[in-house]
Parts: sequence; structure tokens; C-alpha cells
Amino acid sequence: MATSNSNSSKWEYDVFLSFRGADTRFGFTDHLYSAFSREGIHTFRDANEIDIGEEIGPECLQGIENSRFSIVILSKGYASSPWCLDELVHILRCRKEGHGVWPVFYDIDPSDVEEQKGSFEKAFAEHEKSFKDDMDKVEKWRDALREVAYLKGLDLRRHLDGHEAENIDYIVKEISVRLDRTILRVAIHPVGIDSRAKEVISLLDDESIDVRIVGIIGMGGIGKTTLAKEVYNLVFKRFEGSCFLENVRQQIISNGIAYLQRQLLSDILKRKHEKIYNVDGGSKVIKERLRCKRVFIVLDDIEDKQEELDKILGNLDWLYPGSRVIITTRIKNLLQPSKLYRQYEVKELNGSDSLQLLSLHAFNKRCPDESYMNSASGIVSYAGGNPLALTVLGSDLCGQNIDVWNNRLEKLKVISPEGTHSILKISYDSLDAAEKSIFLDIACFFIGYKKDYVMSILDGCGFFPIDGINTLTRRCLVEVGANNKFLMHDLVREMGREIVRRECFVDPGERSRLWNKEDVIELLTDRTGTKAVEGLVLSLQGSKSSFNTKAFKKMKRLRLLQLNFVCLTGNYEYISNKLRWLCWSEFPLKAIPDDLTLEHLIVLDMRYSSLQQFSEEVKSLKKLKFLYLSHSHKLIETPNFEGFPSLEKLKLKDCISLVKVHDSIGLLSHLQFLNLQDCVDLKNLPGSICALSSLKKLNVSGCSKLEELPEHLGSLQSLVLLLADETAISTLPETIGDLKNLEKLSLHGCRLIFSPSKCPPTRRGLPASLLELDLGHCNLSDDMIPSDLQGLPLLQNLKLCRNNFTSLPASIGSLPKLTKLWLNECKSLQCIPELQSSLQLLHAKDCLSLETINLKNFWGEGTLELDGCPKLKAIEGYFNLESLGIEIVEKYLGTCGLFTEDSLPSIKVHVINNLTRAVTISPLQALSEKSIYSIFLPMSDIPTWFSHQNEGDLVSLQVPPLDHGCKFSGFSISAVYAWENSSAPCFFCPIIAVTNRTKNFHWNYSPKITFFMPEVEQDLMWLSCWSFENQVEGIDDEDMSWRFRDEMEEGDRLDVWIDMGFQIAVKRCGIHLLYHHSDLQGSRLNDIVTISRSGSSRHHRRFLRSSFQWLTFNRLRITSCKNYGDDSFRRWSVKREEKADGIPVVPKRRGHCDCCALLRCTKEKKDAFKLEIDPL
Repeated sequence: MATSNSNSSKWEYDVFLSFRGADTRFGFTDHLYSAFSREGIHTFRDANEIDIGEEIGPECLQGIENSRFSIVILSKGYASSPWCLDELVHILRCRKEGHGVWPVFYDIDPSDVEEQKGSFEKAFAEHEKSFKDDMDKVEKWRDALREVAYLKGLDLRRHLDGHEAENIDYIVKEISVRLDRTILRVAIHPVGIDSRAKEVISLLDDESIDVRIVGIIGMGGIGKTTLAKEVYNLVFKRFEGSCFLENVRQQIISNGIAYLQRQLLSDILKRKHEKIYNVDGGSKVIKERLRCKRVFIVLDDIEDKQEELDKILGNLDWLYPGSRVIITTRIKNLLQPSKLYRQYEVKELNGSDSLQLLSLHAFNKRCPDESYMNSASGIVSYAGGNPLALTVLGSDLCGQNIDVWNNRLEKLKVISPEGTHSILKISYDSLDAAEKSIFLDIACFFIGYKKDYVMSILDGCGFFPIDGINTLTRRCLVEVGANNKFLMHDLVREMGREIVRRECFVDPGERSRLWNKEDVIELLTDRTGTKAVEGLVLSLQGSKSSFNTKAFKKMKRLRLLQLNFVCLTGNYEYISNKLRWLCWSEFPLKAIPDDLTLEHLIVLDMRYSSLQQFSEEVKSLKKLKFLYLSHSHKLIETPNFEGFPSLEKLKLKDCISLVKVHDSIGLLSHLQFLNLQDCVDLKNLPGSICALSSLKKLNVSGCSKLEELPEHLGSLQSLVLLLADETAISTLPETIGDLKNLEKLSLHGCRLIFSPSKCPPTRRGLPASLLELDLGHCNLSDDMIPSDLQGLPLLQNLKLCRNNFTSLPASIGSLPKLTKLWLNECKSLQCIPELQSSLQLLHAKDCLSLETINLKNFWGEGTLELDGCPKLKAIEGYFNLESLGIEIVEKYLGTCGLFTEDSLPSIKVHVINNLTRAVTISPLQALSEKSIYSIFLPMSDIPTWFSHQNEGDLVSLQVPPLDHGCKFSGFSISAVYAWENSSAPCFFCPIIAVTNRTKNFHWNYSPKITFFMPEVEQDLMWLSCWSFENQVEGIDDEDMSWRFRDEMEEGDRLDVWIDMGFQIAVKRCGIHLLYHHSDLQGSRLNDIVTISRSGSSRHHRRFLRSSFQWLTFNRLRITSCKNYGDDSFRRWSVKREEKADGIPVVPKRRGHCDCCALLRCTKEKKDAFKLEIDPL
């Protein structure tokens, strides 16, 4: 397993800030830059100013190219700076290569930028004088401003009422979403990785619909995991789900296979762990949940196919077509090479890359200074092209003078030729004594443990861990992972353990640290331990072995002891009195022995113990910081805490016999975490708990007999988290509103009694600091639900599931930061009102009475789940299911007498995507999206009145002359299609791309949902009407309908391309232009179909008369662009190149049948959705 400590990417910066310094440097821009820094968003901000006439510096150009996004802060003085304008031109040039751009309009109207009015007009008047000999440059500036003004941006004067601080928070949040922090961290200096990643991606054969498995093989430290992470980062967005399981071999040892199976499902399904209790059941659940998803899975560090690969995933033949699996392993031919399985062997770095990697870690530049070149080249030759060895050596030599370099080279010359271990040991040898002890403790015992936990133990041992850990991380010997747990490359770990083994090869009792089960059992059985032993771990789950305490008699320096599931007999006085860490799961005694000395103990972990109480003798644990007694089912009462003044964390979860928490708990002034979850016999908390001045987290969830919280709970001014789910609490203390720092309050499953006159039931209300509130399953009806939600201005996550109200309070629409709203199983809820634009997730599954939802402000890339809502009629702002009588079909979809109402043919099409299963649309209903109406009919021919038809999926037309008084109002588009494999059920999501070749603009459309049609054996027709009239009223930032309406002219060439989806052939397609005639409303003249605004509006007001349930949606894709260069869509390779009257058209084909993945795959770049037809 390889570890790393930096984001992998070709990007050096996350964001480039382009701004006019004189306008915003010391105000808005400075505040925004600071906010980005606080969130860990690496931002390029040029510190220089430049005079008019000077050119932009190369460092700024490089900064733009090395940033993922640019934020262009357009202020009144922006256009007066040639520097800013040159920046903008370069930014927009990079945009064509996938660079994200977000304009922010600061104290200026966007129209002033686009039309160059006001201060912009004055600025260009000066530019035309100053650059009269280079007017091409001035015109490029003008074009750049017009282009950036047209992009979706943020008008600070109008957004969030112009509040600067709130707008900055909004920008930071949106950029964080676009950065997509799911990207894995790769090597800080990934030298040589680009070419390797391309080779692996080619082996994945991304265009094939077959399952592909690629094994990345190579020696330890060669960079297998690093390469796998890089490939994962490059391709994971192309799939419906993805998961990277790191260090599988070690994870199985530490947590078991079922843990990895839960993680796999959690990562791919994006929800909490599935309930998996055994490996076989886990394999079954994985198949059931993922068999219909195109997934990408990486299993890192596999050594045994049968015990690891097969037990996690089972037989891989269940994977959905197009899925990909990568495994990293040191074992060649772990799987037999075949058409589906291919191997890639990672070779050593060549001399040039090796020198570059060493130099980057040692000097932070690609090449050493001349004076260091000979020493550096010599060191490279001994590292053998191993990236880990080069990284450790370079980090160790960073900042050292040439004498140290020469000395290190001499050491390398004389070490025995034992490979990487010996090279790595040189870095270990340069550590001081305390640093060596810290390194060996982590290598032998604490990999995977939380940093703060281990630091407390090491500090208790007198090792000065702050400096020591900094040294180890700087030298790349230890890493602190994203979850604040210690990580270590397996080669480094083995090097550390080998150092311990060499202390005495023959006798384990003469070694300082013992972790091998066989060695420890031998030592305890033969009683061969000596004073050399400082740490010992043994876990005997399922065994009934017992040892005598005399085995510990000579281990006088024992600091670290773990005896999980171990029984000891004899006197405990033989166990060292120098213990700092004692972990003993299933401790077998009823009380801690009086003769066990624990005065120096930092951690006492006796989960699953048989303890009933603490004896009076165990009352002086002055250094104890962590006391873990969870799942001790016989424990009746907590200890007296008077002798525990340093205690910081107390865990008593699932102590089902616990009836009393000692009053002395109020003396624990350092206690930060108290977990009493599932203590089902606990009826009350002592009032003294309110004196815990440092308490940050309190969990009493599952204490089913707990009826109230302490009256003075508001005194806990440090409290951040309060969990009280599934308790007997019915009212909240009056002082709860005094919890000024409380961020999360969860009362799920409490049968709260809220007085209608007091909502919520406290005089002071709920804390205004709340970020998350869970009142799910709390018996809330209309007159009991809290009505003053506007008093929670910071609330982001609100859970109201399984309650009885029919409507939500109006104040819910006044929550400016609400991002997640959960309403599942509110079976009486009838409507959801308009919510703030901050909302990103809405779950309202199984709301049986729900009819309407107002989502006018809903962010289109968010998540909407509405499974099991049979009465849902409309989602305002997005779509309706419209009931269509024969006259409506005729008027809007142009059947014009083709059918009678009785004979309208019937075909059922199920609306489906990741979560949908039950909705059906037939010809009597149409999908209505922003005045685009669609129905599906069992027909084999395009209606004859379609003026332009063609075989295949492409049709072209030349716009005919317009009669006087006529105006374009839309298209009717039709496609007859069939499945290539009619015996298999099929998913499909159609795409239509309409291009005005003459004027080079485009309008592309795909329904928000995916369709499913089982056992299809006949041709079908998709009939769609696109009306410009209503479309332009709520114009989308990327909507081009207005250009077709206002700019399309006689003689223009239109191309229409239709793609129905994977394995679906378009047999024939047609287009018919729709006109609006001021004198001929609703009639036909010269084969012209007319649609009036009044008719369209009347139809649009119709609500669905039959019941349907609508589920997950993707934002309507109506796009327009002249540049289609995003690499994210390379997986849709060129299907064919056709010519229509000499005009080549290059459509892209999709990799599988569910276009939901297509629409999500470049979530962070909105303009990446412009892919369907490449303009010439």
C-alpha cells in the first residue's frame, strides 16, 4: 500500500482570482481569499499592480493555466486595466480546454459589461487612444467581456440582498462543490505518472461494453497505489458509482471483510452503510444493489484471490456491462490473463525521473544545484528507481548541507545489498531517540489509530510527540490521513518491524515490541519476557487460552499492553506499574484488581468487559484521559470520578445495566466527550453534568427510559453536539436556547409534546447556532411543528421524517442556508412550499398524500428523491405530467386527425433512473418540461405532414420563406426507433441536438428522467413539440431557444441529430417548423402548424388528472456553445462520421444505456454538457 499527502492533479491551484486591485483588493477580494484559505482551497492571487500599457506577467499566465477555476471579479474599474483584460482573454482561452470560469459582478450591472456601457465605455475610449496601433487587441478585449458577461455568474447586488459575507460563504460553498473533494490524494510530486496512467486507462478499454479488470502489479514501493489513485481520479466520474478500497489486505486483518463490503456499498450508493452481518450475505447484497449500475471499483493491495477478491465481490460475472475493476498486487498472474483481465507491470523510474523526484523532495525544484549534482546522482543510482526510497531519501536530506549529502552517499555505498529496507533505514538512523521510539510504536501498534489519541499516549511516555510527529511526517515516514488517522506505507512499516526483529532474532522476549501472535503466545507460555519489552499486543478472539500473570514479572518497562479476549490467572502485582496504554476487550473480572497499579495510565479501554463496578481502591487515576467501557453489560454504576481529574473522553455505550452516573462527574473540567448511547436502564442524568465546562459532545440516544434532560442544560456553553434519539424525552428544558455553540440537535423518535401556543416548547426557542436539526418521528402535527424556524439562520440540514403534519410552516422558506431537507414517510404531507436557492437535497420518499412541490429555486445539480409518492402531480419549476385529450395531442403534437380519442394506441413507458421504479407514461399523458411536450406512440412511420424526414438519426432542412405576419414559434420533432436486442428490457434517455449551421448556434435537449420499456418487440415513435413562447420567459443561462426564435431566417441550414440511447437504433426521424401567425391562431395554412401563446398557456395550466410518482431527476439539459473540448467526455468516442449534403457531423455515442451518468459526469463544469454535436 502506498500512501501520500497531497492532492493529485495537474492543477497547482484550485482557484485563480482575476480582479482590479484598486477596486476590491483590500475589501471583497481580500475577504474572499481569506475564506478560501480557511477552507483549504488553494488560491492564486497576484500581489502586484501594473500600470496601463504594461503586459501581463508570465507568472499570472502560468497561474491561470495551473488553476482549475477562475473567478473573475468584474468591478467598475476592471475594464480600465489592460492587465485585467489580458488575464480575461487568457482565462477564456483556457476555458476551451476545460478550465472553469465564474464571473462575479461587483457593484456593476452585467449588462454594462456585455454592452460596455458606463465606466466600461469610458475605459475603452481610453484604450482606443492608447492602443490605436493595435486595435485587434482592443477588439479581443471587447469580445472577452461580452463572452464572460454571457456566462452564468453572480450579481452581488441582487444575490442574498447584497450581503457581502453571505455571498462570500455562498461562493466558497459552490467552489467546494465544483472542486469535488471526493478526489483521492496522490503523491505530492507524481513524477512520471501521466504516461503510466494513460497506459492503464487504455487497458481499461473505456469504450467496450464488456466488464474489464486490470491488475496493476509490481514490487513494494514502486507506486502501484499512487498510479491506481491517479487513474481513479481521472475516470471515476464516468461511472454511475465508484469506490476505492485502500490497503485491502491490512483492512481485512483489522476490520474484516464485511467492513469492506459495507464501505463499498456506502461509497457507490452514497448513503450510510448497508446492514451486513456476514461475508456471504454481503456478497449477495452487493450483487443486488449494484448489478444494474455501471461501476468502477479499485481494490488496493490484494494478495489472495480466493480469500480477498472473491470474498469481497464474489464472482465478478454479475457486474453490469461497462463496469471496470482495478486491483493492485505484488503477485503476478493473480488472475489468469484473458480477454477481460489484463495486467500492467509498474517499472522502476528511469534515471531522469528519479533525479527529478529526489530533487523535488530535497530542494522543491526539478533539478539539484550544480554543487549537489554528483551526490544526488550517486544517491539516485542506489535507490534503484524506487519512488518510495527516493521520496524518503529526498525528504530526509531536505535542508541539509553538502557534507550531509556526501555522508549519506557513503553510507549507501557500504550497506549490504538488501534493497529498499536498507535504504529506508538510513532515514530512521538519522532520527533522535524519542523520534525512533515514536516511529517504532506507530509501526508496531498504532497504524490506523486517531492522531490525538496516540499523541496523548506518546506524551505520557515522555516522547515529545508534537515535534516527533512533525519530523516523521516531514520525512515521509508517517502520514496523517484525511480522517486524522496514522498511515504508513507497508514497506516503511515492515522496515520498522524488521528493526525490532533484529534486536534479537532468536528470543522474542529480548525485543522491545511484540505484535506477532505466535511470538507473544510463546513468550507468555514460557515466561521468557525481559525488561527489554516495552509493548505487547495479543488478541485471542474465540480462544479459551489462559496465562499466568508471572509471565509479566520481568517486563518492568512495559508501557503498552493490549490483551483482547485473554484470560490471566494469578496476582496482578507482576504487571508493570509503568503502563500508559491498557486495552483489554472482554476483561473477565467483575472488578479491577486492587493490586493492578494504573497510576500512570493514559488510556483504559475495557469494552465488552464483565465489570460490575469500580472498587474504592481504583480511585486515583490522575493521568487518565480516555476511559472506554462500552458494551460492559453488567456494569451498574460508573466509578467515582474524583480521582480522574484529567479525563477527556468517557464512553459507556450499550451498558445496558447502568442505572446511575456518579454525581462527581461534574468535577471533570476537561471532559469533552460523553457517550451514554443505548444505556436502556438509565432514567436520569445528574444535575452536576451541567457543570462540564469543556463538554462538546453528549450522546444519550437510545436511553429509552430517560424522560428529561437536566434543567440547567444551557450552562454547557461548549456543547456542539447533542444526540437524544429514541428517548422518553417529551419536553425540552427552557434553557436549551442558551446553548450558544450547539450545532447539531437530534431528537429523532422522541414523542415530543409541543404546545400550539409555544412552538417550540421553550421560552428562548432553539439555539440560533444550529446547523443540523432532527425532529423525525416526533409525533408532530400541524399545530405542533415548530413555527419559528426563521430563528435558525444558520440551519443547513433539517430532518422532519415520519411526522403527521399536512403542510410545512411558511418559515421554512426563510432558512437562507438550508441545503438538505428530509421529509420521508410524512404520509399526510400534501405540498412542499417554495424553498431557498441554497437547497441541494430534498428527500420526500413515501409521502402518500404529496401532490405538489415548488422547486423554482432548486439547484439543478442537487438530489431529489420522491420514491413512493403516488399522488404527486407536479414539480413546479421543472416539469408536469400533463393529461392529454385527443384535441391536445392534435394541437401540440401535430397528429392532426391521425387518431381518434378511442383509437389512440397504447404503449406503457416506465419513468426510471437510479431510484425510480413505478411511474408509467402512456400516449394519454405527456411529459411537459418548460413548454417541451413529449409522448411515445407504437408507430413505425413518421406522420406524413412532417415536412422534412430522413432515414437514420440525422435530418437537415433549409428554412423556407416566411409569410407576412409569421414568426417562428418552435419545432415538432419525431423519431422512430427500435431496440437492437428486442428480447432484453431496456433503459433509454433520448437526446435531441438542433444546430443552426448557418449561424453556428445550438440547442440540445434531454429529458430529466430516464425511461424503461420492458420486452419491446415493435417500433416506437417519440413525438416532441418544442415551443419557444414559454421557454424564453424563464430563460436558462445556456438556453438558445431565443436565438432560434429571433435570429433564424430564410435560407438558414438546420441539422437535427437524435440519439435514443445505448443499443437503440433510430430508423427514421423528422422535423417540422412551427410558426405563430397573428391572424391564423390554431389553424393550418400551407402545411404550417400554428401554436398560439394563449393555447400554450391554457394547456400548461392543466394539472395531471391521474396519479403518478416522480423520483430522482437530473437538471434539464438545454445547452448552447461554440466550443466542445471537455476531456471528460472522451469516453463517448466518435461513433461515425456522416455527411449531410457535404456537411460532416460528428456525434458522440454514449457508453451505456443510463444517461444519468452522462449528465452527472462533469458536475463541476456546467459548460461541459455541450457535447452532442461538434461544430466545424
